Amino acid sequence: MDVVPAVFGAAAGLAGLLLVFLGVSISAFQSFAGDAPAAATARYRAAGSWILSAFLVALADVAVSFAWLLSPHRALRDLAVTLFALVLAATAWAAVTTTRVVLWR
Repeated sequence: MDVVPAVFGAAAGLAGLLLVFLGVSISAFQSFAGDAPAAATARYRAAGSWILSAFLVALADVAVSFAWLLSPHRALRDLAVTLFALVLAATAWAAVTTTRVVLWR
């Protein structure tokens, strides 16, 4: 019974962390001149798209966890835990990708 409330808070926290990574990627992307070639900014666009997708999965996990709080069902719990595992992996990936793209550009 305590798993889903923990997932609810942790997924919301990871969603916030993903927004930080997205902000760093956007800031680095905007540091290029407006007439920079698309090839120069392609890595930032790709990283931003993936990080935004991970953020949306985190929000979906928060929504599923909230739905479970309103009406506890095993299927919702299993979905919330599965989504959380995905969000956790995506957050680790976003940290590595953001660091690589921003520091080693």
